[in-house]
Amino acid sequence: MSHFLVAGAKGGSTQGAAAPNRREINDLVKDEVQFSLYIQALQSIYSDKSQSEVDSFFQIAAIHGLPYVPWNGSGQTPVDRNGWEGYCTHGDVLFPTFHRPYVFLIEQVLQAAAIKIASTYTVNAEQFKTAAQNLRQPYWDWAANSIPPSQVISDDQVTIITSDGSRKSVPNPLRRYTFNPIDRSFPRPYSLWRTTYRYPTSTTSQNPRENITALRNTLRSSQSQIKMQTYNLLTRVHTWPAFSNHTVGDGGSASNSLEAIHDNIHVAVGANGHMSDPAVAAFDPIFFLHHCQVDRLLSLWSALNPGVWTGTAISRLSGILNLLIGLQTTLLTPQASDIRTPNSTTSTQAIPVQCRLPSQELSINSMAGL
Repeated sequence: MSHFLVAGAKGGSTQGAAAPNRREINDLVKDEVQFSLYIQALQSIYSDKSQSEVDSFFQIAAIHGLPYVPWNGSGQTPVDRNGWEGYCTHGDVLFPTFHRPYVFLIEQVLQAAAIKIASTYTVNAEQFKTAAQNLRQPYWDWAANSIPPSQVISDDQVTIITSDGSRKSVPNPLRRYTFNPIDRSFPRPYSLWRTTYRYPTSTTSQNPRENITALRNTLRSSQSQIKMQTYNLLTRVHTWPAFSNHTVGDGGSASNSLEAIHDNIHVAVGANGHMSDPAVAAFDPIFFLHHCQVDRLLSLWSALNPGVWTGTAISRLSGILNLLIGLQTTLLTPQASDIRTPNSTTSTQAIPVQCRLPSQELSINSMAGL
């Protein structure tokens, strides 16, 4: 059986670096050319593919939780109904390393879609082709900007440059994802909702309003706490269990771990909507902006703590995961590629990535030690 290989985004103008930068979303929205490609690429993986195609947005999002079925022919069947039935790892030492190749995957399909779209441009064609090659999954740096730009949080329409050079207002794929159809495995209220919701005003209505004002207020009021927790994570946490996850009994941290901070963002954005429930959170387009920032913090922390990695801590997860213990060689199901274990995510020789930092450019290669 052939597998979809997670190879990550390739190529681009590196200017001597390991790879083009992943861009913060507040920066990306100011770049008309690349933002136009990003919006169209996201819409393409929403609607140009059926929900059954392995590289569709639905299938990629479903890796994280519902529906609980094998992706890309990977995982144990039948599913262990006594354990967590999805692939994603939470409350566990593998939390950061599982989600890294997951970001690589969405980045890969977005770039591929952007390159295809750029090939249709007849005005400033080379500029758009270069921008497509350079496109990477953007991140939302909630430690610096707790409220995302309006293009993420409130605008139902965005303006893009089309293939003939004209500007056009189009539905904004960053605001919501529309299910076609709603998967039958979804419980209520998700079985009622044709689209993803943030801060829904009702969990019994099929078409609830979203309280974006409340969402903004929640994120604004949490800014100082998020910033302080992120600072503590990077300066005071020096062991992998305490850094990686929120399970206190295993040495994790319920407040200053990477996962704990990540949890707070999920709840703040979702309220009673999709982002607050791990089983369906990945269907919200903001999920990958959020997790790209989580991956960035993994790079930062690893550069500050060279040589500290997963070790031999125990992973308790089951379900359709091929996981027994959280070792450096545990398979990070369902990725089929050269980055299938925690150990292989310490280096990006196969998948180079760069993240823009406040004072320097730091390659993820440095995670294994500077």
